[in-house]
Amino acid sequence: MEILRLTQNEGSTIKQIAQTIQADPALTGRTLKFANSAHAGARKPIASVSEAVVRLGMRTVGTLSLGFSVLSSSRRGPCEGFDYDRFWSNSLVLGIASKTLCGMTKAAPQEEGFACGLLSQIGRLALASVYPEKYAEVLTTWANGSGKELRDLEQQAFSTDHAEMTAAMMEDWRLPESFQIAVLNQIDDHRKAPSTTTPSDVLTLILQTANQIARICVEDENSHAEPIKKLMACYDQIDLESSGLADLCDEVAEQWQTWGEILNVNTRELPKFEEILEKSREAEAEATVDANVETEGESNPHPKSLRILVAEDDPLQLALITKLVKAAGHSVVGTPNGREALRTALETNPDVVITDWMMPEMDGFELCRSLRKAKFGRQLYLIIMTSNGEEERLVEAFEAGADDYLVKPLRARPLQARIRAAVRMIELQHEVELEREHIRQMTAELAVVNRKLEQAAFTDALTALPNRRYLIKRLKEEWSIISRKGGQLSCMLLDIDRFKSVNDTYGHDVGDLVLKKVAAVLQTVTRDSDVVCRQGGEEFVVVCPGSDLQSAAQGAERLRSKIESETLGYFEQFEHPITVSVGVATRESLMRDEDVILKAADEALYRAKETGRNRVCCANDKPVEKISKIQDSLRSLFQ
Repeated sequence: MEILRLTQNEGSTIKQIAQTIQADPALTGRTLKFANSAHAGARKPIASVSEAVVRLGMRTVGTLSLGFSVLSSSRRGPCEGFDYDRFWSNSLVLGIASKTLCGMTKAAPQEEGFACGLLSQIGRLALASVYPEKYAEVLTTWANGSGKELRDLEQQAFSTDHAEMTAAMMEDWRLPESFQIAVLNQIDDHRKAPSTTTPSDVLTLILQTANQIARICVEDENSHAEPIKKLMACYDQIDLESSGLADLCDEVAEQWQTWGEILNVNTRELPKFEEILEKSREAEAEATVDANVETEGESNPHPKSLRILVAEDDPLQLALITKLVKAAGHSVVGTPNGREALRTALETNPDVVITDWMMPEMDGFELCRSLRKAKFGRQLYLIIMTSNGEEERLVEAFEAGADDYLVKPLRARPLQARIRAAVRMIELQHEVELEREHIRQMTAELAVVNRKLEQAAFTDALTALPNRRYLIKRLKEEWSIISRKGGQLSCMLLDIDRFKSVNDTYGHDVGDLVLKKVAAVLQTVTRDSDVVCRQGGEEFVVVCPGSDLQSAAQGAERLRSKIESETLGYFEQFEHPITVSVGVATRESLMRDEDVILKAADEALYRAKETGRNRVCCANDKPVEKISKIQDSLRSLFQ
């Protein structure tokens, strides 16, 4: 996000962006590889990040960095029904296909097309991360149906869908508006061919075409009939030679496999597109003859698999382990020594590490210790291989951080048994993490509920002003501040004149309107620093920090005058004047606590009522002294 911020800041320099990229070795390597690829426009090998930024452009580098960072940090998550490996495999095809099509149509720079395609379905990942359990239910109900069906189910469950989420995230990242429009329209299977006069319309067609290419690459070959038909329909709407479709798909598939190795994303070998097309035609012909065979195959979800990193300096042993691990349905990355394995582990965050004991540069024990020191390495399942099964050496291996061991020469059954044990352990870790996430969500929800309850406890339901409970709490706080730091503090106590007659004559509903009207005037006329509260009934209190008696009295007179000038304005029959009597008191040296100032204001209010109402009266020294003595007597009486 720092790189994205820098690239969007006109004052940023290439040096600043290059230094930020270089802080992440994995991002540095991927940026250089992308800049040096044949389709990045590089004319000679690029050896520095600064030159890569110049070649690609700052905005492109920011967008690419965002895509690579999201990919690296979101390989796994709490949603059990969401196939993260399949998602990123599909997203990588989308990015490559969009990049290639942008180069053919000149609709947008190729690098921006890559980022747009890569992130075009990021809203699905967001929903899976924020609502893991609920989104798993949505995916189960969807069962790999159409894009429109998935969006409808998401709208029912969350009042939004992944396309809207993607557009919102792109807007937050300040990506081009054409990206946002395109992702909103890409999944509409029944959308009419758009006018190709705007970049967003062309980009929409590109994403729709890329979606069908991705389905052909990722889904089982029995499911190719539908995406091939849609691919041809989408491709026809783009002003390109139809004969180039096969070459396009073959090029995308080849780049998909190449970039899959670079980014450690699952891919697979694919036949040429012409062969895929021929097989699809044969399958469709057979389905037409046999009416009992379904015309559309269903996608077979990829089995859950672990990402396993192997460190072995013997090429033959490495090839053997790789073959056995892949046969068990897991993905594998091989490295020739411990140092290379440590670097790869930092980039790819594997689930399991299988390491040989004796290796050049860094042996298996040192690798285990280094991994265990890292935060992510504490949850890795580490298996160490040794040709020496002596007890002392095995104890040393476990003390270095290994979870299990294998004795060479390796055999298939012991290796697969260890991997099954790793699967069980990782599933348990996943369950614990889900439980922790559930607890975190519950804690966050409880915090929100508690804040709402606290707000409700301190708020008057009718006027939405702070209530008496809040008044007591806030006045005590202000009193404590003045006692420690010095300063002025005044209080106004307001009472609506002859309010009982309003209720008796017009009803309590009109009385409520009067209370709301007075509350609204108080909020409008008082200062921002004043605290307006409804004490109860027709009484209101205004706490005035920093005000002496004179300024508080002037403020009280403004309130009284403003309220008197207001009319209820709801019906003509209401002729009752709305006036208030106000008592004002300020903190004095004789006052023992905050209760005294309220009592003094109440005495002043009483005098205002006694002397004719609709006026302001202030407390003087004598009543305050009398009040303090009365309170002292009451305290001694109850002690």
